[in-house]
Amino acid sequence: MLHNYNILICDDSPFVHRTMTRYLNNMDNVVLHYALNGKEGLECLRQHPIDVLFLDLTMPVMDGYTLLEKIATHQIDTRVVVLSADVQKEASNRCRDLGASHFIGKPFEPEELFELLQTFGINSPKCSDLRLPSAETNYLEVFREVANVALGRGAAIISDHLGEFIRMPLPVVTTTDASTLAVSLSEIRDNNGLAISQRFVGGGIYGEALVRLHGKDIALFGERLGFSQVDEQKNEIVTDIANLMVSSFLVALTEHMNIPFSVRQPIVVEEYMGWGDTTTQANHTFSSVGYAYRAESLDFECDVLFLMDNSSTTVIKKIMETLH
Repeated sequence: MLHNYNILICDDSPFVHRTMTRYLNNMDNVVLHYALNGKEGLECLRQHPIDVLFLDLTMPVMDGYTLLEKIATHQIDTRVVVLSADVQKEASNRCRDLGASHFIGKPFEPEELFELLQTFGINSPKCSDLRLPSAETNYLEVFREVANVALGRGAAIISDHLGEFIRMPLPVVTTTDASTLAVSLSEIRDNNGLAISQRFVGGGIYGEALVRLHGKDIALFGERLGFSQVDEQKNEIVTDIANLMVSSFLVALTEHMNIPFSVRQPIVVEEYMGWGDTTTQANHTFSSVGYAYRAESLDFECDVLFLMDNSSTTVIKKIMETLH
């Protein structure tokens, strides 16, 4: 009798669930299970004899690190393969210390999964047998995963410069109208901390990044990155940090979308005026990507909001349709 292997895909992205299903659903001896967070994943592990767990790290409710700890505590017998956009060296080391057998960075090719499954004794289909994903995939879901990969690359760049582990954020990718945007901009301006604005453009995508830094270790964070303050009346360190946060994300986005971006010099925002009077743009919509980087051992947080106008949304949608 053919032995069935239970494989659990634990990831908060429905797009990843569909992609993994596309890769694995032609395997006759595999039963697929799904979880959107670590809590659901733990429940599935308790209910089913899972042979292989494909685990994301950055998830709501319970993240991948916590689930790895729970697996060790409860002595659950399963092979754990981490599939994560967080490609910091420290992330891989921590996962292995917590019991993960393998670590694969996103994005990944199906051949990587198949070769790994072969080592586990699970036969896999030929790549030519893969089914195409559903054409109904929401482009925002694809863009969210692209943004997640870009954030992981950005975190790795910053971590390498800093020598500090960066907590990977959950990106919030959405479309918003002008009135909602106005509220968000007001909150950014009114909250404590320094706000920076930086324009960017590339491949028909026009946008602006708003960066807000707060915490008592901003200067120390900048110094570790090699930035220095020359004029006390200016904010060189702040603008340099903001520029690194924005450019590292855009560089990674360029790799994935094959669009080179250029950025303008960042400026400190005293009273935000960049998007004009939103009351005259009531019918406009904007695509936005929001996230927050946090240094693990420093009192430093960086909130970033990327805004792209209506014409840019059309371009992004077309690009995402080619990716899924």
